[in-house]
Amino acid sequence: MGVPRRAIRSEVGERLSHPTEPYRVEHERRDAAIARRHGDLRTTARQGLTGCRVVELPRISDPRGNLTMIESNEQIPFAMERVYYLYDVPGGEMRGGHAHRQLEQLVIAASGSFEVLVDDGVHRERFFLNRSYFGLYIPRLVWRELDDFSSGSVCLVIASRPYEEEDYFRSYDEFLDAVEGRHAA
Repeated sequence: MGVPRRAIRSEVGERLSHPTEPYRVEHERRDAAIARRHGDLRTTARQGLTGCRVVELPRISDPRGNLTMIESNEQIPFAMERVYYLYDVPGGEMRGGHAHRQLEQLVIAASGSFEVLVDDGVHRERFFLNRSYFGLYIPRLVWRELDDFSSGSVCLVIASRPYEEEDYFRSYDEFLDAVEGRHAA
């Protein structure tokens, strides 16, 4: 039986006001003596210990409206194979709750805001996205959960591969077994 998705969410104390730029919660580390994670404070760092990083996308400001573009192997370190978006996510709901064997992604808050929890089996980080010209790069073998969606938010995802069910880890325990096997090799 897998670990319930809610069981791996990081514990954040009282709500803090969100900054205008993306931020992450300082890395969480496992305390081997008690086998649990300790969370640190929020920071404005853009590079995480999980291999995830905030990517600033080019933007052209214009009084008639702004424009941001994304090109394969330019702003993102992979060729685009699939694009999809999440919208109308009810309050309190979570999306994601999986990892990929091969697929890489760039996650963008095209509208509104949300948080992304990422976990590589050793470190756990939480990123806040609220600008359409910032994306969160998520490499392969990183568990992700998206939550705290604002009303009317749209999450745009650019993926390195087409949809392949066999590429998913949907069980957190199965994901940890695969990651621990990678570290042991």
